[in-house]
Amino acid sequence: EIYGREAHCTTCHQPDGKGLPDSGFPPLNGTKWVQGDSNRLIKLTLNGLMGPIEVANKKYPGQVPMTPFGGLLNDDEIASVLTYVRNSFGNKASAITPGLVKKVREEIKGKVGLYSPEELLKQHPIN
Repeated sequence: EIYGREAHCTTCHQPDGKGLPDSGFPPLNGTKWVQGDSNRLIKLTLNGLMGPIEVANKKYPGQVPMTPFGGLLNDDEIASVLTYVRNSFGNKASAITPGLVKKVREEIKGKVGLYSPEELLKQHPIN
């Protein structure tokens, strides 16, 4: 339900999770950004993301920011939608708990502004 809300995930990443690559919106399926480090995914969901990014071997200019959902969704909602994304569209990854979202939210409460992909990759490299 959260994924499909107007102006939430489905708007850019589409109902099938394949995004709109020609418009600069990356896919959610088959990517380590989604299936990899939970903390990285939570951080980019809470604070948003802007800047050049490579997803599934395709480079995106990152000129349109990903919305920061930290002020729009509570910990239960973020955990639910991220668990859904991590286990839909052919993805298979561990669930994200509301407790982990709460922990990460507390850790980054002083963070101002959007994350850049480079900043997140420095903190949580993709293996």
